[in-house]
Amino acid sequence: MKKIFFGAAALLLLAIISRTAFDTFAVILEETEVELAGLPAELDGFRILQISDIHGRRFAGDGTVARRISEAKPDIIVLTGDYVRSDWTEVYNFYPLLETLTKMAPVYAVSGNHDHRTAWPEIAGVLEKAGVEVLENRHVLLQKNGRTLVLAGVGDPHTGHDDLQAALPQAADGPVVLLAHTPAWFQPLYKKRFGTLPAFAAQQTLLQKVALTLCGHTHGGQVKLPFLGAVTTASGELLPKPHVEGLSREENGWLYISRGVGQSGILPFRFLSRAEISLIVLRSPEKK
Repeated sequence: MKKIFFGAAALLLLAIISRTAFDTFAVILEETEVELAGLPAELDGFRILQISDIHGRRFAGDGTVARRISEAKPDIIVLTGDYVRSDWTEVYNFYPLLETLTKMAPVYAVSGNHDHRTAWPEIAGVLEKAGVEVLENRHVLLQKNGRTLVLAGVGDPHTGHDDLQAALPQAADGPVVLLAHTPAWFQPLYKKRFGTLPAFAAQQTLLQKVALTLCGHTHGGQVKLPFLGAVTTASGELLPKPHVEGLSREENGWLYISRGVGQSGILPFRFLSRAEISLIVLRSPEKK
């Protein structure tokens, strides 16, 4: 009986270790279609490839992830923060991938909390050296088939570097897609803590202009328990249900939270929260 028990325990442990290694190191491409109100028919099928929370992970310029991104044929590639864990030079771990990406499509980036807690100016400089355009509290106009899509980027709010008013246009000729490292503005604890402040109310008004927000930060919980889901996210909530990963409707627009490709924390591994790169395909209601 003891042999059976220890044999079963050994098999369970092996299964957990195997799944942990798989979720941590094997990167999946998650494809999601999002219908945006006001998106012209000429922009139907616009493809945005999102990479988030690299945390200094090593990626080659000709590896599996690079090939998968190339096969996705993105119109643009966006990077949504936390390029390092604890040392700004970790950005060089994936510099070869950055150089490859900028040859595939225009690449845009915003900052994350880990970046500001190390040395964001140096990290931003490395990104720009590779050909990445940093959208820190500003926006650009993207043109395709004679129509306009607004791409805005906001700095990290957890470290006080966000300025939504500067990031977003006063008026837009097309839908606004916002790059933001964190979903904090939409999370219950953040709203409870800051919801009574005039500055927070002003931010919520500004967010009404946004058709789609792309972010990361949560790592999809990084570690999930069977039947219970994420133990926590960077929000600090225990067993959170909303705003962990994936697509959700938020007031006037959509929010997509990527699980990201790296990990952080005392135990830097993933379990039941597989590393991902995200392909967001925009759809126009005019095409129906």
